[in-house]
Amino acid sequence: MKILTKSLTATLIICIIIISTYFLIYYNYPEEQKKPEFTDESNIIDYKISPDNVTQGIFLEVKRIHKKGIEEEFRKIGNSWKKKPVYHYEANVDGALWISQNINEWDTGYIGWESLKDVMDEQEETSVYFKIFETRKKLFGKEDVEKESFNVIYDFKTGEWKGDDSFNDSDGYGHYNGKYYEIWFSLNQFDIDDDGIPYWTENNVLGTNPRLDDSLLDPDNDGIPTSWEWRWKYDPFIWDNHSYLDPDEDGLENIEEYEMEKWLANPFYKDIFCEVDFMDKGNWFEMDHILWRESQWMVIDSFSSHFITLHVDDGWPDGPVNGGGEYLRYVGYTIEPADGIGSEFYKNHFSIERHGIFRYIFVQAGEIGWVLPQTSDWNPDVISLPASKKLYFNMMLPPAITPRLHHLTMAVSFIHELGHSLGLDKTVCLGIDNKSMVGRNDLPPLQKFRTRLEAIEYWGDYESVMNYNKFGQYYLDYSNGSHGVHDFDDWSNIDLTYFQNKARGDYGVGDNYKN
Repeated sequence: MKILTKSLTATLIICIIIISTYFLIYYNYPEEQKKPEFTDESNIIDYKISPDNVTQGIFLEVKRIHKKGIEEEFRKIGNSWKKKPVYHYEANVDGALWISQNINEWDTGYIGWESLKDVMDEQEETSVYFKIFETRKKLFGKEDVEKESFNVIYDFKTGEWKGDDSFNDSDGYGHYNGKYYEIWFSLNQFDIDDDGIPYWTENNVLGTNPRLDDSLLDPDNDGIPTSWEWRWKYDPFIWDNHSYLDPDEDGLENIEEYEMEKWLANPFYKDIFCEVDFMDKGNWFEMDHILWRESQWMVIDSFSSHFITLHVDDGWPDGPVNGGGEYLRYVGYTIEPADGIGSEFYKNHFSIERHGIFRYIFVQAGEIGWVLPQTSDWNPDVISLPASKKLYFNMMLPPAITPRLHHLTMAVSFIHELGHSLGLDKTVCLGIDNKSMVGRNDLPPLQKFRTRLEAIEYWGDYESVMNYNKFGQYYLDYSNGSHGVHDFDDWSNIDLTYFQNKARGDYGVGDNYKN
């Protein structure tokens, strides 16, 4: 009997220890990392939309504005391409009108202009009306013409908005892609811990601490904090493999999208990131060896029409050390893919943290463009663009002898070589860089000329900048495959992840465009 009593006593003591340990661990578990189960209203911690003694209000942040249509100006003979558009935007936030100053630029770059408006305490929703007006000259004076508008309704409980730009729409959240303008923006509210998660949501949905910054916390240890996961509808308490997930299939996994958030990366909208470096001039008579911003904007417009955002770091303000816009040492001859100079630039001027996210571009003084791996990882993420007066004169028709045509030619070279980094090469269509049917040196001159004419006729339907026969005509787009029997659908065959993969062996090596 004594043995049984001792046994029961020991068992009881063990049970007490286990139960005490459980409660000790549970109640000392960090409050911000516990996710309570809310079953009814009696469990709601706090009904309030805003905490006591905190004014409720909304912020509208305009992150970037891009004016479309610059290519049209470059197609006009004359100097109209030098004229910049003049426009301003108006935002009506809960009945209060905010009017910006005039903007005189095709692209504002990454800005971050904010306006704010107080609202009534405990107000659940507010409307935001956004419009862009262009200033045009009249016979007498000027007039403002409305060119773009969208409306959204912001929810103070969740921090989400609906309307013309709702979550997971075709534009991407906080990105309105209109006919004439693209606008990147965000809506936020006064937030005591400044983590972007509304007070009501932290209390009633997530169970996190509304007075602790959740942009610094990662309770599920998946490498991305609660605030980012909440914004993009991931559960911050369930581990996700963000190093693998790529919902928009643009080659940027979620962890990289998070790292590039400052530069408007969107995990549900396709992005292409490029870093470009320039080259010094050897003498005064040489043309500038740069990728002009006007040339960039023409190519940006081409991708925008297919719901892809092209970002080019040519010296971003507050960009990373060793970022874009550096001037490389002058090389007075054509840099070939196997020279070793391309790998020098890649290793010394392209940060390793950007590998797998950015394509690296350098502009050279030589006469060929190419896409080719420059390191042993064999990823085709290096692009060389030519900037030579001799080449521009020979390759284009009419010859590129003016600054206007120089800009157009650089845009054509840029989108052509970028196409190779997207997997567009002869392995998918023989009309791409169609050297196999052009300029055969093993034929007599007359027959060689005849094969050239045949090639031009055969691939005449292939309306693509990847087709040399269109390239020299200042053609500035990929084909959609709808132009005839021998056309090819480039847009449906581009692979945004190709620059991260092992090259297939045909990637636009030595594009001298003369054939």
